[in-house]
Parts: sequence; C-alpha cells; structure tokens
Amino acid sequence: MTSLPLRRGQILSSIVLLYLFARLLPDSNSARWASAILFLVFIAGLAISPRIKNPNVRFLLFGGLYAASVAYWLAFGHDTSLLLILQGFLVSYTALLLVEPASAVLAIAIVTVTFILQIVYEGASWESLLRQDLFIYVGLYALLRMIRINRSKQREQQQHAEELKIIHAELADTHAKLQRAHEELEQATVQSLRYAVLEERSRIARDIHDSIGHRLTSVIVQLQALPYVLKSDPAESERIVRTLLEVARSCMQEVRSVVHEMGTDESGAGIVSLRSLVQQTSVVPGAPQIILNIEENAGRQQEWPPQIAAALYRCLQEALTNTIRHAQAHQVEITIKQSGSNLALSYRDDGILKPGEPLQEGFGLGGIRKRCRDVGGECMIEAQEPHGIAIDIALPLAIDRDKGDEQHG
Repeated sequence: MTSLPLRRGQILSSIVLLYLFARLLPDSNSARWASAILFLVFIAGLAISPRIKNPNVRFLLFGGLYAASVAYWLAFGHDTSLLLILQGFLVSYTALLLVEPASAVLAIAIVTVTFILQIVYEGASWESLLRQDLFIYVGLYALLRMIRINRSKQREQQQHAEELKIIHAELADTHAKLQRAHEELEQATVQSLRYAVLEERSRIARDIHDSIGHRLTSVIVQLQALPYVLKSDPAESERIVRTLLEVARSCMQEVRSVVHEMGTDESGAGIVSLRSLVQQTSVVPGAPQIILNIEENAGRQQEWPPQIAAALYRCLQEALTNTIRHAQAHQVEITIKQSGSNLALSYRDDGILKPGEPLQEGFGLGGIRKRCRDVGGECMIEAQEPHGIAIDIALPLAIDRDKGDEQHG
C-alpha cells in the first residue's frame, strides 16, 4: 500500500498534467487526439507505478512512457517544452520509485536522449544544455532521491521497532510461561514431599499392623485360654505365661523401635522424604546399593524451611538419577548432618568417573548447582579417588526472605 504523501503527489501530478494538456493543446485534430492519449497514458502510468512490485516492470514502464513522449514529439512537432516537462515527471518518479543502479541509469538515459534530440533537431549546443538544463535535472533527481532514502530509512526503523515490539512481547510471554512452570515445579516438589511423608507413615502403620498387631492377637488368644489351662494343667499355664511375657517384651521392643524412628524425624518432611526417596530408588532395576547415614544432630533439630527441604530432596533425586543413568556404580553412600544453622549433604558413589577426566555436567548436575544457588547454598562436584563422583552440598537453614522473594518474583 502506498503512503499518504505519495498518493497526494500522484493526485498533484495528475492535476498538473491535465493543466499542461489544456495549456499545450495543439492546433490540428490529430495532434490533439495524440496529445490526449499521451497525457492519459502518462497519468495512468504514473498512477499505477507505485503499485507495481517488480522493479524491472517499473523500469520498462518509465522507459515506455519516455519513448511515447519522444514519438509524439517527433511526429507532431518539435515543441521542446512539452518533452522537457514530461521528462521532468519521469526523472522525478524514477528517483522516487526505482532502486539503484536502475534509477540512475534510466535518469541519465532520459536526460542524454533529450539533449541529443535538442542538438540534432534544434541545433542546441552541449555547453548551453549542460549549463542551463543539466543542473535542474541533477538537482531535482538528487532532492527526490534523498526523499526516497529518508523515507526508506523511516520505514526500516518503523519495521525494526515493530519487530522489537513483537520480540519483546514473545520474551514477556516466554518469561510468564517459565514463571508458571517454575511455580508448578515448586508445587510439584511440595506435593512430592507430602507424598513421601504419607508413604512413610503408611509404611510404619503397615509395620505396626503386621508385626505388633499379629503378636497382640496371639497374646489375646492365649490369655483367653489361660483360665482353662490353669484349672487343668498348672505346668502348661506357667509355660503360657512365660510365652506371653516374651511376646509382650517383643511388642514393647518393637514399639520403642518405631517410636525412636519417628522421634528422629522431628525435622518434618525433610528426613522422611529423603528416606522415602532412597527406599524408592533402591528397588529400581539396576540401582546400586544405597547407604543413607543421618547423623543424630540432623534428626533432632527443628523443622527445615520448605525451600531447603525441597532443594535438598531435588538435589539428592538428581544425583541418584545421574548415578543410575551414567555412573555404572555398585554403591552409593549418603551422609546428612547439621551444624548450627547449616545443613550438609555428602554424596559418594563408586562409578566409572576418574580424577582428571572431564566432568560433563548436563541438565541434572547443572540443576543441582542452580538449586543450591537459588537458596543461597554451595555445591561442589568433582571426581574422587580412586573413581566415582563426590558431591558436597551446604545449605543455610536461615533463608533470606528478601532474596527468596527476588528469586521467585
């Protein structure tokens, strides 16, 4: 679509051409008809030229219009003013609508042919033509060419601005999607921790039901039979009483064991979820033997912050996944300890990685580093002697609330 200034220029050009047609109307009827046809062809050609997309077709159109004006000039009299006027229109449109070098070539050709016709038919000299007319056409061409260049630059700048707006909108949309994905991942992590706690509680409940419940049922049955045995066989009754005492002591020991295990889980979802993760991973086909050591001070502290519990859970999950997929390890040893306001995890496997070999950190190991940084912690990943990977993670239990808001904002 043409711009508004160019459409105004076309209307103005058509009006000027109609005015010139009226002023330069020849005397003979044939010349008048030829003049009318020539002006109509010029008006139509200049009107459709901006809508032509192919530059070669535009070049041929302007060349054809000039050839028509020269043919009219040669056939119906040598009125140089008409030829010069039409030449001025063509030079102007050539400067505005054609690209280099076609624009300059056609403008030079039009001016040169007109000069030759004036020299041949009117006896004009090159010196007078160059002194009088050349500067007019050169100035007209240069001025309109500068207008075209400035207009092209403005269009390019506008196009670039629109492209930048589109890119900015796409980046904003991508950022919003990433933010939503991050929030969904955080929610999934919390759900995973809750599921791990529920699963661990269910396991403890099953253990109590299967072991203690069975033994207490046996105690109840024997107690119900005891009054009858006392009457008939005192010796057997003594044996039953001793058996009941052993079963009761065994139940008591089992209860103490369960209570002690639950007592070490005062850190809430943290320790429970890590134990559940290790237990789930241990039964995966091809998984190595996993040894989980939780030092006593890590089990007796207050509940870990949710961000720390989630980060440690995901880091351990990524480390175990990396070992199963790539390390070809037979054993993994995990140690969790707490010192003051810091929580530490030590991870060691006996995989194929050897000291000095390049450590290729993919999405998994890179994700461990990022999760540690996100909560203000530190992470060291390296090969250990004689082979295998060593991962040391240190996380602060006191989270900077402002920093956390920054990272999730």
